[in-house]
Amino acid sequence: MVVTGTLGGSVTLPLQLQDGQQVESISWVSRSVPGAIATVTLVEAGGPDTFHQEESRYWGRLSVVGPDRSLQISHLNWADAGSYRAHINLRSSRLTHTREYSLHVYEPLAQPRVTVSTRISGNGHCLIILTCVAESRGGTVTYSWAPLGPQTTVSHGGSVLSVSLRPGDSVLNFTCMVKNPVSNSSSLPILVPPSCTERPQEPKITASSQIMKDGTCFITLACLLDQAGEDVQYSWDPQGQGAVVSHGGTTLSISWRSGVSDSYHCTVKNPVGQSSSSISIKPLCSGSFLPCCLRKEFLLFLILGALQIKQI
Repeated sequence: MVVTGTLGGSVTLPLQLQDGQQVESISWVSRSVPGAIATVTLVEAGGPDTFHQEESRYWGRLSVVGPDRSLQISHLNWADAGSYRAHINLRSSRLTHTREYSLHVYEPLAQPRVTVSTRISGNGHCLIILTCVAESRGGTVTYSWAPLGPQTTVSHGGSVLSVSLRPGDSVLNFTCMVKNPVSNSSSLPILVPPSCTERPQEPKITASSQIMKDGTCFITLACLLDQAGEDVQYSWDPQGQGAVVSHGGTTLSISWRSGVSDSYHCTVKNPVGQSSSSISIKPLCSGSFLPCCLRKEFLLFLILGALQIKQI
């Protein structure tokens, strides 16, 4: 019997005894460990059963449930998957009856990711390729797409959807759905442009700066898109020594001094094109942006200079 369980959850290995069978004892065995993992002995006079756990790996996680004394395993982990046997001893027979089980453990599926790429097919049509990726360590995942039509083709076990577009086609939305024996999940709707020439809008760059006493100017630049899809990539030029890129490439932190590159460029790219914006650094690090303490020192210097001229 094949039994499926969810990682961290509970699963029952059912005995399914025949009517009238008088059970004396049951011994549960896992192929992954030597000896029995648990035994249960039934008292003939109707008293409480005697249940004994014999394998430390399962301590506190095994119990007997139901009138058939089926075995329940709780807090499932990956090591629990495998083959199990129940050896059943009847009062009316010296023969031992055996039940065999194959336990499969799966984890709940997270939201799948979809990547997009494009190319021009041999007939000149725009071919959009959507690849769905589901993170799963517990076995086979089933993929499906919606909607499907005459211009779509599914391949690679259902994880890849190819969409053939012709001039004049409208914008389409596709969703990838993934499923395993214990869960299912869907991606965000993926917008497919009507051609292979549509590129992202021009990004906006915001900036903040701080000038230190030694003249070093620390700048943080953020590259933003009003409608950024999952397939957008960000890059900065130049980066230079000591530059730090973070937040998926959208943010650049630099230490700037006069004489270094005065302009920085953010480029956004998706499978069908790219766009960029630039920002000038020098105004961010000018005197008007000096911290309060430095402005006071600069003002004091001017006053002292004026007093010395007056004395002369």
